[in-house]
Amino acid sequence: MSDNHYDLMILGAGPAGITAALYGQRLGLKTIVFGDIPGGSSYMIEHLANFPGLTEGTSGTQFGTMAFQQAQKEGANFTLTRLESLGHKDNVFVGADVDGQAHTALSAIVATGRVPKRLAVSNPNLRGVHFCSICDGPLYRGKNATLAVVGSDNTAAQHALTLARTADKVLLICRSQALKMDAVHKNQIKQQSNISLMVNTEVSGYNGQESVENIEISEKAKGRKDLTVDGIFLAIGWRPNLSTLNLEVQKTAEGYLETNDKLMTSVPGLFAAGDVRDTDMWQVLTACADGARAAKYAAEYLEKLTQG
Repeated sequence: MSDNHYDLMILGAGPAGITAALYGQRLGLKTIVFGDIPGGSSYMIEHLANFPGLTEGTSGTQFGTMAFQQAQKEGANFTLTRLESLGHKDNVFVGADVDGQAHTALSAIVATGRVPKRLAVSNPNLRGVHFCSICDGPLYRGKNATLAVVGSDNTAAQHALTLARTADKVLLICRSQALKMDAVHKNQIKQQSNISLMVNTEVSGYNGQESVENIEISEKAKGRKDLTVDGIFLAIGWRPNLSTLNLEVQKTAEGYLETNDKLMTSVPGLFAAGDVRDTDMWQVLTACADGARAAKYAAEYLEKLTQG
């Protein structure tokens, strides 16, 4: 076999992918990991406070860095590039990287996570539309900014709370009356004098020359109007990131990968871990657990493959 042949190919360098790499190496598997951001989208977490053992919490960036360094020390090969496509032929997984180089493996774990959804509105590509308050919130520091956050869950609440430290005013716009965030976040929102909660309100469009200058909203009780804003942050949901897969695999109606009790998909030897699979909990902790289990079952699959 060539130097580009591996026992295990992992797509994604977030918590699930990094943990899979760590366990794969410890199980004796020659492992390669594709993903250009160590820690994946965990960098969007300002304060990871519910991970056992981290009593003081940590930033998502710091957590991702430590996990990456740990797996790297174990010997996992991180390419720090994305895989362009993954196919499956004659029981071998074939991946093509951004340079057109082919890599093969007898098993693979998809841990590519989710990407944020966009609003289906007019002028969707204007500048000033964001998804990460930690990354892009500082752009508005010192500008007396009014910023809009769209969503009603914990992610939306965290965006609003983060932005309230740099913006003059934050508009938290929720489509329904009921908020999906937990009680802790609700209380924190209420305590912030510069956060205004707008329920039963939908955003129907962005207006501006090159950047968002105002947004069109429809309020259930008051009708349509325009609001002047300097930027908008979306937290309206996620979709699985599966653009790399060039093979037939069973998915849910929402597009998430279906797995059995050993995290294997409908394709033999192809496993899924973390937010990309059909699960009932999207957390760093459960992503890590998925990564460990997927690596364990990949090792079992390879052992049976060599024996059979």
